[in-house]
Amino acid sequence: MYDRSSALAKIGVWEFDLRTEKLTWTDGVYDLFELPRGTRVERPQILEYYDEESRLEMERLRAEAIRTGHSFELDIRIRTARGNWRWLHLTGDVEQEDGRPVRIFGTKQDVTETRAAQEEVKALQAELIHVSRRSAMGAMAATVAHELNQPLAAIANYAAGTRRALAGPEPANELLEAGIEAVEQNAARAGRILRGLRQIANGSRPQREPINPDPLIREAARVAAAGAAQKAVVRFELAGGILLAVDPVQFQQVMINLIRNAVEAVQGLSTRNILVSTVARADRVEIRVEDSGPGFAPAMLPRLFDTYVSTKPEGMGVGLAISRTIVEAHGGRIFAANREGGGALLRIDLPRSVPAAS
Repeated sequence: MYDRSSALAKIGVWEFDLRTEKLTWTDGVYDLFELPRGTRVERPQILEYYDEESRLEMERLRAEAIRTGHSFELDIRIRTARGNWRWLHLTGDVEQEDGRPVRIFGTKQDVTETRAAQEEVKALQAELIHVSRRSAMGAMAATVAHELNQPLAAIANYAAGTRRALAGPEPANELLEAGIEAVEQNAARAGRILRGLRQIANGSRPQREPINPDPLIREAARVAAAGAAQKAVVRFELAGGILLAVDPVQFQQVMINLIRNAVEAVQGLSTRNILVSTVARADRVEIRVEDSGPGFAPAMLPRLFDTYVSTKPEGMGVGLAISRTIVEAHGGRIFAANREGGGALLRIDLPRSVPAAS
């Protein structure tokens, strides 16, 4: 019954004796690697089936588990003995005797179809975001054209009226002054519309309004975690009762980017925790995104926000450099650091929309 269940689930059990370096597989693992059942397997030989990135990550997690006595899990990509590429979900637990690690045992399960489905979902989500953005931009362009049409038409009408008044036998100063003033007012209105469009396009001088950031933060976390191969545990410690003077769309873009980075940082780890918190100051608000991932390379910290490179020309993500631009345009600051207990910390400092009550 166990063998039948394992075969249906495409799962096998493995064990490695740290003292004798003997590797033992059930039939299910042999089938996953497309090796004849019962073939003698040595760990160095098996590692050759892993792609380089998977091998390096697995070795790192394995060494950490042996050192700490904890378990580990990750998805690995292998090329089987017959040359087929597969994704396997690998788990490992360290067994100790007298406080010393003596054995590692765990499972390997074929998740190739699951990974393919996840990649398809991510591609569809990216396309949906792209289509939605194009649709939104089209609607915005139509709205701008409609709004611009009114002041421009008014300018043309008042200019024509002023010209007729000047051509009359006795131009009325009051009429000329009213016409010129109307032209000036409508020209200023058209300028404001164009400036609003430029603000949306380049993120500068955003239109701010008092908003409650809590629902935007929670929604950003849902969007950021969508499509992740492994679910992360996102906790919230939100102060509540806070109003920020920000553009809600741009603020949420920043939060999606920071939380998505955190979700990606904890993929493949046995502990995948993310904490999003807010702290109210006298006239400012601190927003923190913390994760249990590997943290930042120290050499990267001084220039973490300097550049933004997207691997996809049509990518809709907001990079750290653009996040800094948005935050600073709102009168805020953004910082990055490594947590003392491990993991990364992104911290945003923004002004409140109204001073705190004394």
